[in-house]
Amino acid sequence: MDNKKENILEFPKGFFWGASTSSYQVEGGIINDWSEWEKSEKRKNELKSKKLNLEDFISGKACNSYELFDEDLKCIKELNLTAYRFSIEWSRVEPIEGKFNEEAVGYYKKIIKKLRENNIEPFVTIWHFTNPLWIRDLGGWENKKTVFYYLRFLEKLIDSFGGQVKFWITLNEPQIYTGLSYASGVFPPQVKSLLRANKVFKNLMLAHKKAYILIHKKLGPRPMVGLSHNLIYYTACRKNIAYSLLIRLLDYILGSRFVRAIGKHQDFIGLQYYHHDRVRMSLGGKFIIACVDNENKDITDMGWEIYPEGIYHILKSLIKYNKPIYLTENGIADRIDKKRAKFIKDHLYYIHKAIKEGAPVKSYIYWSLLDNFEWAHGWDPKFGLYAVDRKTFKRTARPSAKIYSEICRDNKVIF
Repeated sequence: MDNKKENILEFPKGFFWGASTSSYQVEGGIINDWSEWEKSEKRKNELKSKKLNLEDFISGKACNSYELFDEDLKCIKELNLTAYRFSIEWSRVEPIEGKFNEEAVGYYKKIIKKLRENNIEPFVTIWHFTNPLWIRDLGGWENKKTVFYYLRFLEKLIDSFGGQVKFWITLNEPQIYTGLSYASGVFPPQVKSLLRANKVFKNLMLAHKKAYILIHKKLGPRPMVGLSHNLIYYTACRKNIAYSLLIRLLDYILGSRFVRAIGKHQDFIGLQYYHHDRVRMSLGGKFIIACVDNENKDITDMGWEIYPEGIYHILKSLIKYNKPIYLTENGIADRIDKKRAKFIKDHLYYIHKAIKEGAPVKSYIYWSLLDNFEWAHGWDPKFGLYAVDRKTFKRTARPSAKIYSEICRDNKVIF
């Protein structure tokens, strides 16, 4: 990091300070395509072959937030947050095709009401990776009919509590979902096909565009509609034309393609940043492939290189779209909480630098409020500002939570 001349960095008035969660990772008791995949023989055999404990990869009751949201709200208030990002679990709201669960709808309506009563802005994510079983059985996002059903689900949400929501995130990290579920085959349904991945990509982009139109049709111009992009900052091992072209290609395929694809159908850009990748070219059989070759001088528990400067470069690259930018996720897996406070402050330093240079950044929403079920990585990664006991579900603030709460309260970072 370059020399900091200032000791205090003040953020713009009205800047949102928040934390983020997703329904499947915290609520518990959910039956959907993920919960059934976790228990599948294929998944269990994969874990056994790696000598891993199967129970560590079952979401189960998760953080039990469905029953304990008031405890989560206490955490949110202790942190002095002005924003909370959460997702709606489609499989709760519509467990059977065409039959909506009014109790589940009421649960999300209650969350929004309680947040508003405490002057906390709800950032509502409509879809965060998981699908009802009946959608899975239709072929999931490979089937264009899923776009229709997604819009019907969205319309139910709009009719139920749309007037209380300003910020709508239509999709969470579509490029990550497409890549891990339909290209590399890590997430369910574990497909490895670029053709099928491209079909999913097109259907997700269509769903977003139609959702954007639907929200504004029913709610007018007030709502802010966007989606969350997970963008990685790529650097090259060498400086030459070939590597420059490679970096541009990677950035397009894995990042800017999605931002460009939705074009005018976005009121803001949702950014999620975790790390950067330094790439090198390598010969893989008959083809030249790009390999990650990070220096890894400082890494997270996930093995991701900590590179705060990367967020500055990404924010600067997004200025050309002339849209407000809401940082909807940034966080670190840090079991012993040794690096989290510095991680947050160092990223905020570069966010502040980008703002001073014209990047219209409007929020910092940390991932995550709680230690939660981290998808294919199970229970091991600890991203939370609050630790959660897996048996009692007791929330315990980590030391970094106090530091973050002071930043949120004062709207400034002190180095």
